[in-house]
Amino acid sequence: MESIASKLRTRRENLNISLEQVSNDTRISIHHLKSLENGCYADLPGGMYNRAILRAYCDELGLDKNEILQCFDDEISPQPAISPSTPPPSRIKIHTAVIWSLLFLLAVGLFLNREWFFTAFSSSSPMKTASAIVKTGNDASISGGDKIIEAPPEQTVQATPKADTAAPQPLLRLEITGTEECWLSVNRDESGAVTKLLSPGDVEFYTAARTIAITIGNAGGVSLRINDRAAKTLGRQGQVVHLIIDKDTLQNFIDPSSS
Repeated sequence: MESIASKLRTRRENLNISLEQVSNDTRISIHHLKSLENGCYADLPGGMYNRAILRAYCDELGLDKNEILQCFDDEISPQPAISPSTPPPSRIKIHTAVIWSLLFLLAVGLFLNREWFFTAFSSSSPMKTASAIVKTGNDASISGGDKIIEAPPEQTVQATPKADTAAPQPLLRLEITGTEECWLSVNRDESGAVTKLLSPGDVEFYTAARTIAITIGNAGGVSLRINDRAAKTLGRQGQVVHLIIDKDTLQNFIDPSSS
C-alpha cells in the first residue's frame, strides 16, 4: 500500500508544483511540507495541527482529504504488540509428611536444650542506664560512668534564598480586526477551538506560548497583526483559509514592509 508521503510527493511532482509555491499558497512552512513528504511526522507540531496542515495540503493538490486523513490516522496508529506466551511458574511441591517431620525435629531440639535457654536468659544482667548531662554552647558534654564524650559545637544552617522565577512570556500575540462579516475558529496551544463571528470594527486578541491554529471564513474580511506587526494579505473575499502560526512559520505571515 502506497504511503501518505509518497502520494503527496507524487501528486505534487505530477502537477509540476514546487514546495515554495505550495508554501506561498497555503501558508505552511517548507519544513512542515518536507516532513509530510518524507514521512517524518514527529517533526510536525502535533495534535490537531497535523490534520489541519494535511487538510490544507490536500486542498492545494486536489486530493480527497477525507481519504488521505483516514490513511494518515491508520499510519500513525500504534500497532498492538504481540507478547509471547509465558509459561506459568513452576511450583515446588513439598510432601506433608516432610513438613511434619521438620516440625517434630524442631520441637525435640527445643525440649532437649530447654536448660541451656533458661540459664542463658536468667544470667543476663540488666543494662545500666548511664546518667547524662547536657549543656548548651561549646561546653556541652555527655557523661556516662567514668567516660566523658564531648558534644560537637552547635552549627547554624542558613536557608538558601529561593530564586525568583518569572512567568514565561507568550511567543505569539494576535490582533484580528473585522472589516466585513466573517467567522473564525481559533485554537491556542491545543487548548480547544473557539469560534467567533466578527462584524466590521470588531477586534479580537489572542496569545499563545507555542502555536495558534486559525481558520478564517472570509480571508478578505479581516486584517491581522502578529506581535504588533501587520501581516500579509490572507486571501480574497469569501475565501476560507487555514493558518498554522508558530516559531517556524511566523515570518511567512509578517508583511516585510511593516515595522
